[in-house]
Amino acid sequence: MHAEAPDRSCAFCGLPLPGRDASGFGNAEGPHFCCFGCRFAAAVAQDSGEKGQLNWTLARLGLAIFLSMNVMVFTMALWTQDAAPEAGSFADTLSGIFRYLCLVFALPVLFLLGGPLFEDAWDHLRQGRLSMELLLLTGVASAYGYSVVSVLRNEGHIYFEVGCMVLVLVTLGRWLEARGRLQAGDVISLLSGLLPDKVRRLTDSGTEECPRQAICLGDRLLIRPGERIPCDGVVLNHPATVDEQFLTGESQPVVKQPGATVCGGTLNLESDLILEATSTANSGVLGRFAELVRQALFARGRYQRLADRVTAVFLPVVGVLAGTAFLWHSAMTGLDAGLLSALAVLLIACPCALGIATPLAISVALGEAARAGILVRSGEALEQLASAKAVCFDKTGTLTTGKPRLRQILTDDDSVMAGHLPHLAVRLAAASTHPYCQAILCWAESQICPTEEQSGFSLVTKVKTVPGLGLVGESPDASPIALGSPRLMEQFGFPWVASILNAARQAEDAGQSLTCLAWSGKVRACFIFDEDIRPEVGRVLRRLREMGLVVSVLTGDHPARAEQMRKLLGVEVSGGLLPEDKVQHVEELQTSLGKTVMIGDGLNDAPALAKSDVGIALACGTDLAREAAQVCLLGNDLRQIPWLVGLSQATVRTIRGNLFWAFAYNTLGIALAMTGLLNPILAALAMVLSSGVVLGNSLGLRRHLWRGETPCLVGS
Repeated sequence: MHAEAPDRSCAFCGLPLPGRDASGFGNAEGPHFCCFGCRFAAAVAQDSGEKGQLNWTLARLGLAIFLSMNVMVFTMALWTQDAAPEAGSFADTLSGIFRYLCLVFALPVLFLLGGPLFEDAWDHLRQGRLSMELLLLTGVASAYGYSVVSVLRNEGHIYFEVGCMVLVLVTLGRWLEARGRLQAGDVISLLSGLLPDKVRRLTDSGTEECPRQAICLGDRLLIRPGERIPCDGVVLNHPATVDEQFLTGESQPVVKQPGATVCGGTLNLESDLILEATSTANSGVLGRFAELVRQALFARGRYQRLADRVTAVFLPVVGVLAGTAFLWHSAMTGLDAGLLSALAVLLIACPCALGIATPLAISVALGEAARAGILVRSGEALEQLASAKAVCFDKTGTLTTGKPRLRQILTDDDSVMAGHLPHLAVRLAAASTHPYCQAILCWAESQICPTEEQSGFSLVTKVKTVPGLGLVGESPDASPIALGSPRLMEQFGFPWVASILNAARQAEDAGQSLTCLAWSGKVRACFIFDEDIRPEVGRVLRRLREMGLVVSVLTGDHPARAEQMRKLLGVEVSGGLLPEDKVQHVEELQTSLGKTVMIGDGLNDAPALAKSDVGIALACGTDLAREAAQVCLLGNDLRQIPWLVGLSQATVRTIRGNLFWAFAYNTLGIALAMTGLLNPILAALAMVLSSGVVLGNSLGLRRHLWRGETPCLVGS
């Protein structure tokens, strides 16, 4: 077994290296680049930073353009002399001078712009791979070599202007691609920019300033008002007001009490804050989010794999076609025509547009989703989402606020037993994070006096969860105590106390949610809840239906409550479902309709999230390790769902349009070049324009950010 090679990224733009096996670059030493444009930009800029890279590269390219223009001027003078030949030694001498001047001005262009091209081709050759840079370099070197021989012999045509313009246009096109890639992946830089470079660490001798990377677990850090928190930590000194908008989308500041956790990148608003670091510089929520975004950029979807397969066979075919064009036109018209037609084939067939058609669009989409606080784990998840036919929502915590209101408590007539109710509720409800249990726990704790003598029922032990139903424990006399749904009471055979049975049935008939508490062999208490529907739910469901999706809601609530929800929301609502029932429902939709999306809280709905084609988990800001979902929302803003579906559909349309354009452009261009009807300079210009079309289409995805409905969280 060979060890799995690590993913490799471009040393300039940071995006995944192209090709079916990016890890193949790992056998050579030194930095690796995704394209000639990135290699060129990095080579001329060295360590000058992003702005310096751009300025130095443009300066070098500008110098090459200046020299190339001089070559064009002298070449046009030679063309004039060829069109109207004059007798005399002066004209011959002037022609010879112009030819040597073309050589003098063209050679620096070859070194300025051809050097990175040669390095890229050589790296690929060392790895046993044929690259487009090698084919281009062969054509340019042939044009230069033929022209140098013609100058030295003082006879024959020269094609320095062709070589110069080809190098200039190829470099310009690849530079535009590199800039587009860099813009597409800049969200990771934005995320890192939310964390300060320097932090104040409290020591026994006072306060010291140190780099953020030096933070260790357990360090005590001082954060001034208006500064961003550098890492995840626990508040130590006093309540702190924190702005978590970029993480959760919540515009209102949150008050963090001593002992509460805060996340790196959030903003301290008021007084000095002292916290204990619970993560290092890059291991907190923000660091994990950035790392998952980076991993998503490496994941290759169906369209990207298709482009990789085509590119793998494209280069050898282009080499054969160029050789064929050279031999045919050389035999039929002459060596000059053969050289120009072969060079035109190589240039027009340069797979730049094909190579960036898919990854650039995916990178832009993943970056824009991350800006909006949405983690998409791969480009393939976007592709699946774009072709989805059905969407299933969990109810509790997804369509509702997740904070149920305790409306009423029904108990039996035994006042002694009723007095034990808060103690039992605390022991059982504390074992679960379910919203109903948390509401019961809050009520029960408020009913217990701190100085009150502990009840025997406070010794409930062996509390365990019954998935989808509730909690079960043992009392001191080993009899079962249960907190959960009526179905749990039925499963354990607990009869109902007559005094609360009728009231509970009336509540169920009214569509209200029930949680029952049973001890001493009977159901002796019943908690009745109401939930608040999120205000944006109606608009979100309507928008999804307008997009052609079949929308349904899956809930474990009583069927009467489900019917009430159906009337309220206007969509199909299935009630009384256990986790396995939700999985079965998703399978049925996949069979009858096609690709199905499941949206839930990422915990109780994990089986259904994993079974669906695309699982979307809400409120992942504090738990980015939820592997069941392909998409995680850092907050609870449901408006992001139709926005993401629209973005995914726009992304797939862009990818298809890019691939169609790339295939059509190459097919038509190669046909023209093979017939000798396409000048190499025009072929190079067409190559630049084709890459520009793909670049413009991909970066145009940013228009699909509906900023009026879905806030751009990162960097805001």
